[in-house]
Amino acid sequence: MPLLLAALAVLGLWLWLRGRGRRVSAQWVAIAGALIGATLAAKGMPVVGALIATGSGLWLQFGPQARGGGRMPPGPPAGLDRAEAADLLGVAPDADRETILAAYRRLMARNHPDAGGSAGLAARLNAARDALLKSQAPARPDSGESA
Repeated sequence: MPLLLAALAVLGLWLWLRGRGRRVSAQWVAIAGALIGATLAAKGMPVVGALIATGSGLWLQFGPQARGGGRMPPGPPAGLDRAEAADLLGVAPDADRETILAAYRRLMARNHPDAGGSAGLAARLNAARDALLKSQAPARPDSGESA
């Protein structure tokens, strides 16, 4: 047991020193907690070890959602009118489909959440694109079938 406590102290010191300039991810702390819990359960403290391992596992599964970040993206914003949508995409309100899509792709390349952008801004860009494309008259050619 003293060896385990010494290992935990060294791990904690290492995490603290490593994270001085930046934050240590909560997932790594939860993984370390799960390993500590499993070790305690194997070393003769099954109740304490099981509680620590279970708590760490629950944190890995639900922790980011409980803090309001992580896996649950924000819902789409309220409906935008055509002028607001055009202003957000940087196009004229009467822009054609190709211009709207080109502006949308250009902005999403810079502001996509996977590229470090904001999920809220990406949702607003999606809503603006949809609002502009839906407000256009259907420009689909006839399917070629005769009446």
